[in-house]
Parts: sequence; C-alpha cells; structure tokens
Amino acid sequence: MTNPSASILVVEDSPAQARLLGTCLTQLGLPLLGPTATAAAALALCTTVWPALAIIDLGLEAGNDGVELAQQLRQQAPLPLIFISATDDTELLARARALQPVAILPKPFTITSLRRMVELGLYGQARTPLDWQPGAGAEPAPSPWLFVRERDVLMRLALVDITCVHTEQKHAVLTLVSGRRHSVRTPLAELLLSLPDTFVQVHRSWLVNLNYIEYVDPVAGIVRLPGTLEAPLGRTYRDELLRRLPLIS
Repeated sequence: MTNPSASILVVEDSPAQARLLGTCLTQLGLPLLGPTATAAAALALCTTVWPALAIIDLGLEAGNDGVELAQQLRQQAPLPLIFISATDDTELLARARALQPVAILPKPFTITSLRRMVELGLYGQARTPLDWQPGAGAEPAPSPWLFVRERDVLMRLALVDITCVHTEQKHAVLTLVSGRRHSVRTPLAELLLSLPDTFVQVHRSWLVNLNYIEYVDPVAGIVRLPGTLEAPLGRTYRDELLRRLPLIS
C-alpha cells in the first residue's frame, strides 16, 4: 500500500456533489482518490493507495453508510475524516461525531469552508482566511466568457453580461442584461465555480451579479435586478450579501 503526499479520498454518491468536490480539491492542487460512490469501491481503492484525508458523505445509499465506512477505514490505519451531510438524523450525526472528525460540513457547504477544513485536516491549521473568495490570491482568473449549448450550436456568453443565475426544475437559467435567457443542466453550485467573484448566492436557488443589483430590501427579502427581475433573499445568505456590498451609512 503506497501513501502519496496529501491524496484525498472522496466518497460521494451524488454525481453533482462529487464533481463539485473534485473541482474544489483540484483548485487546491491536491491529488484525488476517487471520487467513488460506494463504501465497497472506496475500500478497494485504499488497498493500493492510502489517503492522507477522507471526505465521506454520511448518507451513502448503497451498502454501508458513511460512518460504517469510516470505521472500517480507521480499523486499518489512522485517518483524518471530513463528513458532509444533508441529514437531520440525530442518531447518525451522533455516531459521526463519536469518530471525532475534523468537521461535519452541512450541505450546501461553501468552497471556503471546505478549503479551510481540508487544510485543518492535512496541516493541523486552516490557512485560508474566512473572507477568502474563489479567484482570490494566486487562484487562476476565470475565463471572461463561457459557452452554452443551444440545440446543436455552442454560444459564447460574456460573464460580465450575466445578471443572475437561478434554477427552474432541473435546469439552471442564465439571464443576460439584454433579457435573453439560456438554460443549462449544470448544477448551481458547480456553476458558481466558473463565475467570477462578483457573483454571490442570495438564495439556495439564486446567484446574482453584484454589478447589476439595483436595490436590496433585507426585510422583505428581495434583490432587485435590471428590468422587473427580482431575486429572493434567503436569511441564510443575507449577511454575506450585505457584507459584500460597499455600504455607505
């Protein structure tokens, strides 16, 4: 069994979440072990390569749950753990805490919180500031445009022209300042990784471009954008939005 430097085991049975985790860890320059969707596959991977850290979804649907997998891994060798979870199952969470993980990150987690907990697990301290944003520091600048598929054609969209992104059913809808809309299948959390730091999440299903906000009503929970477009402002995201606004009292 080999032990390459700082290899991260990722066990997540949601393809969208697995892609998001993979992208976040790749941004950190860390080698991945996986992602894999089952406990059995994770155990098989670890027979040849032992990870420096494991990120495990508590709610694995096939076979063992995340806690059982973590226990099996810990029986082989010490291993720092980060659990991710959308569950409110108090018994499962109690079993997870008993293993003394580095963290239990609730879904949806932020890129910053994941980055800090990975650093804590690997190095014993979180090196990323709490106010770090994707694209800050030495991170590579995002492309000034992206391409979306419209039938058989790939259309180029300038990122500066996108006012907001929101989910409708199983699609993400990108709205341009012109009013034109484009629908894509990429999950909202994954899209956020491709957007510049002028975009901020204001609701679980909405991202807005700070450059196009016309006014914010924190009491009514409304973010007004060009035209008649209004985005809902969720309580969970309100403080972060207000922190990002250049406010003059």
